[in-house]
Amino acid sequence: METRFPSSPFESSRTALLAALALSVLAACSGGTGGTGTTTPPPGAGGVTVSSGVMTKGSTIVNGVRFEDTTANISLDDTPKTNAALQSGMVVKVAGTVNDDGINGTAQRVKALVEARGTVTPALVGAQSLVLNGQTVLVDDQTVFSGLTGLSAIVTPTLIEVHGLRDTTARVRATRIEANAAQMADSSLDEIRGVVNGTGTNPTTFTIGGQIINFAGTVIPNGASWQNGSVVEVYCGARPCIDGTGAFRATQLKVEDAQDDAFKPAPGQKVETEGLISGFNVHPGDFSVGTTPVTTTSSTRFEGGIAGDLANNVKVEAEGAWNGTRLVASKIDFKRSVVRLQGNVIAVNPALKQFTMNVAGRSVIIETDSLTTGPVPGAAGTTCLEVRGQRKVPAAPVIVTAGEIDPNCSGGGSGGFRPVMQAPVEAETSTTVTLLGIDIDISNPSDAPKWEDVNGQPITTLAAFLNAVTPAGTNAAGVPVPGTLVKVSFNSGTDTTVRQVEIED
Repeated sequence: METRFPSSPFESSRTALLAALALSVLAACSGGTGGTGTTTPPPGAGGVTVSSGVMTKGSTIVNGVRFEDTTANISLDDTPKTNAALQSGMVVKVAGTVNDDGINGTAQRVKALVEARGTVTPALVGAQSLVLNGQTVLVDDQTVFSGLTGLSAIVTPTLIEVHGLRDTTARVRATRIEANAAQMADSSLDEIRGVVNGTGTNPTTFTIGGQIINFAGTVIPNGASWQNGSVVEVYCGARPCIDGTGAFRATQLKVEDAQDDAFKPAPGQKVETEGLISGFNVHPGDFSVGTTPVTTTSSTRFEGGIAGDLANNVKVEAEGAWNGTRLVASKIDFKRSVVRLQGNVIAVNPALKQFTMNVAGRSVIIETDSLTTGPVPGAAGTTCLEVRGQRKVPAAPVIVTAGEIDPNCSGGGSGGFRPVMQAPVEAETSTTVTLLGIDIDISNPSDAPKWEDVNGQPITTLAAFLNAVTPAGTNAAGVPVPGTLVKVSFNSGTDTTVRQVEIED
């Protein structure tokens, strides 16, 4: 049983495969086809590529491209597998080719990664998290559960395998939790994958995600070295693997970078990677997406959000060219389009950790969790809040999970602030756009200019604006594509009149 619970230092050496695979950018764009719900691939979208990120089954869909995987060399945590083992929510690296349409391709090599595997103690399972081999694992509305209906199903010691992305505090944001031993890479071994925190070369004692690792055993590849910052996988076959001192007893260590030549770019080649941002300070500037160093410039384009949405622990896909040491991003795609709301609080439900916002006469339910930052309202009547978050899946009921709450609203207006709703377009008519399930008439905004493009330039007619907007849909490969991100501002807290409409990506 598989359930998506209701609602993410390269070396110059090459293998023969990489010599045949020069990287290229691939991605589905989210706007510009005049409301058809499909996308047109960018020029030069085809070619050979290496891509990494969270996959969806069918065959292997990653970063907007459907890769045919029937003839691919496939491994799950370095264990040879067939394509049947590849499942939704796994984090994968793909080497292959992309067709000229930019949305279909053929995988030659697929490697699925595992962040942790072991037996869960029910006492360490919470409402939104668990602890596995000393690794804190967080779940959300996009976590795929296999063999479990959710965290609450872990009622006895349960062997699980966790796939996911690491945040800035080394916690795993789980994208898939597997409880079916037959589907695991190797159910006989406990595992931890992550970044080494230690001193010296080849330390025998170090930490991964706060967990002490004591290593004495086999190194793969033979002769490989590791040090602070290296990505490694450590394994233990004699359970319990946490000894009396609290250390994980590793008998095997794999140095990931030393065995992944097929997925390493050469200078000038194009790279695409999905992960959580870390080390962010300012744009344009340097930070990391997962373990990949990234640089943004004044020419970097943004989809699903704006430059101001860049922050640590935000899930993005970075595309660009490798300059020998960093990925210079031509595009940053926010993997979950950034919803922004500005309005007042009209109801609070502490039991469900929810409150309801009024955005110019339109009600939106906001849900908070352990990852929400900022003051959560304790009662109705709050004059104004600004919320940044993502729409929870599935589509109904409409709930926005708050990532950040700010009590300082912007703008003027008769109510002291300008209500704002920013979200991907779900549908459109000749006069309306649908945001968060709400139909909004944008035919005659009161401001001048009435409509603006992504560069803040006026769009002179409603028809031209709607032609520049693409509702959510699927592309020709059947891959879901988010709608164009649009921001609608209103006159005041009680006046439902639309003031201005802007395209944000």
